[in-house]
Amino acid sequence: MQILLMEDDERIVSFLKRGLEAEEHTVVIALTTDECLELLTHRSFDIMLIDIFLGEYNGIEICRALRERKIVTPILLMTAKDSPEMKAASHQAGANAYLPKPFSFDALLEQLGSLRVASSFSMQW
Repeated sequence: MQILLMEDDERIVSFLKRGLEAEEHTVVIALTTDECLELLTHRSFDIMLIDIFLGEYNGIEICRALRERKIVTPILLMTAKDSPEMKAASHQAGANAYLPKPFSFDALLEQLGSLRVASSFSMQW
């Protein structure tokens, strides 16, 4: 799977990149909204993993902007500040999945598998 990752914590980036690449996924990292949009104009990704709190950027707003641009790639939003309101805002912005931190790597893989299945199923229609 081709995965676009937007995360500002270098430790989490390293952990996710190593783990996902060990599972034979390709991980590309975007540090800004502009970089994310630039990558999406030149490459296709199977899934995007976006942290909600990215320093000066907001993952919910990024998700909303991607959906407004008709980008349909599945998006999983992650956050360390879990709440029912945050989960609802994520889905309202167009996220396909929501994962509170900390999470186990197995929980992430399960979410990615579900998104891949749902994505391939919807493409068949």
